[in-house]
Amino acid sequence: MSRVDVADLEPELEALCMRLVPDMATRWHSAAVQDIAAIEALAAHELPSCYRWLLHRLGTGLRDIAYRTLDFSARGVLEGYGRGLFPHHEGMLCIANDAARWQPQLRYYDLAHASERDAPVWMTMPDEDALAPDHPSLRELIGAGVFDNFRRRSQPARLEGLLSREDEGAVVEELLPCLEAHGFLAPIPCGPLCLLYDDGVVAFSSQDDGSMPHIVAFYASAPTVGDLRRFLGIITTSTTIVAKSLNWNSSL
Repeated sequence: MSRVDVADLEPELEALCMRLVPDMATRWHSAAVQDIAAIEALAAHELPSCYRWLLHRLGTGLRDIAYRTLDFSARGVLEGYGRGLFPHHEGMLCIANDAARWQPQLRYYDLAHASERDAPVWMTMPDEDALAPDHPSLRELIGAGVFDNFRRRSQPARLEGLLSREDEGAVVEELLPCLEAHGFLAPIPCGPLCLLYDDGVVAFSSQDDGSMPHIVAFYASAPTVGDLRRFLGIITTSTTIVAKSLNWNSSL
């Protein structure tokens, strides 16, 4: 696959990495051709374009840019399967092993519910049968990790809290039009369960499982606390959304 072809697989995700991560052009490392072929054989499904992008662009793993304990490398996947470390889940391909000593987790790619471009990501413990939603797509998993590490956490003023609607309507129904009307842009295509927004001053992110749409946990950062207060003011005066449980010294 040519360089141009690889870039075309995930243009927005590639642009985000190039814009935010220092020396990103030197960090691209494809998995070995034989390892990619072996994973394709393991999957027994057509691999979505986002995972093919990962194998060709970050085939030796994401640890330098996101999720430091998770091994997304092609070699790690093949070795894990070879050693019988990944329990079988029908229609799923394990794409990451966790090196954390405390509560290590696995990530599975839901190829049974894949589109041409991507598929949902699930997580589980190595000794458990149950799977829990992790990210709606691999694109959102990678994008959120890069955005949080190199954009949101790079700013000195940080805030975390909850956004809620007293009428129990979905927060995103009011939040997204408000953010977009005030110049916030999403750096990659995301769904309502993974929000990444930036206006050049405030960086905003939120990951949610959708179980309580009237309450959304969020994280935001900016150069100053005043910038964050103005940001909250825009939301709470332009919508019926209420900000609660605010932590103005978030370390996350």
